[in-house]
Amino acid sequence: MAGLRFSDLGNVLGLLGLASSLFTTIIGIVYTWYHHPVLKLKWSECGWSDTAAQKWVDCNSEWASNFGMAQLPSLVPLLMGIFGTFMYRPMLLQVGGFPKNFVQYAIWLLFQGMFANFGYCGKLGVINGWFSIILAVASLVAEVTGLKTDRMLELTGHKLVSCGGSMTSEKVSSRTTEKDGIKDYMPWAIVSAFFCPLLGGYGVYQASQVKKLKKKDPKAARRAAKSTTTWSLYALMLGVVILGASGTQGLRAGPWQGLLPPFRALPWPGLDSPNSCC
Repeated sequence: MAGLRFSDLGNVLGLLGLASSLFTTIIGIVYTWYHHPVLKLKWSECGWSDTAAQKWVDCNSEWASNFGMAQLPSLVPLLMGIFGTFMYRPMLLQVGGFPKNFVQYAIWLLFQGMFANFGYCGKLGVINGWFSIILAVASLVAEVTGLKTDRMLELTGHKLVSCGGSMTSEKVSSRTTEKDGIKDYMPWAIVSAFFCPLLGGYGVYQASQVKKLKKKDPKAARRAAKSTTTWSLYALMLGVVILGASGTQGLRAGPWQGLLPPFRALPWPGLDSPNSCC
């Protein structure tokens, strides 16, 4: 029981880190919404000679400033949030075997808090920034105590098993033995379907396949069970991001409107009044 509790604590910390990355993604979506690229080119306004306001070569400088490195600071929370989210269960988006231990994850969480949370979306960024830093400190403690997530064991397990006779390889083999009792994860899949019907629905389908294949083909049943957890997790993550981003926008009309910058900061082309969309 102590070993099970030990491993569970590592997974709980990993899930909390996933939550911080999901929240970073939400911050990134909201911030990008307010600082989206301006897809507008001037033609008739552009001449062949310099004016008092600008040089003729800079007539479409606004377009240039919205792409490339100039736009990168506005995309930092979105990119880091997505990258951090897919670390948990990359599937097709393998993130180079990172992180393999909680020291690496602590460094990532520290960078996430400092550079992708603080400075974005007011109090939302401050809250998640401190949350990420607290998790970074907890990750360092977890590394000292020997905790690992299932993902970390997957990344290091094969290498350690080939060397033979290590405690980590014993944990991997013991977890494999525990998985012989195949679960269909149907409740987990059904809940995820409420967050994202498309991905969660596929998870429900895979869970139903587990029930059918348990006795006939255990290997196929295990693959279906793994697919169930993967697609259900993606459904939950996508649903949380969509609901979180839309809910954050809705805070403007409520008592928490101070959490976000005013909507007039959104420079939509064609709007005569800054608040005409409200």
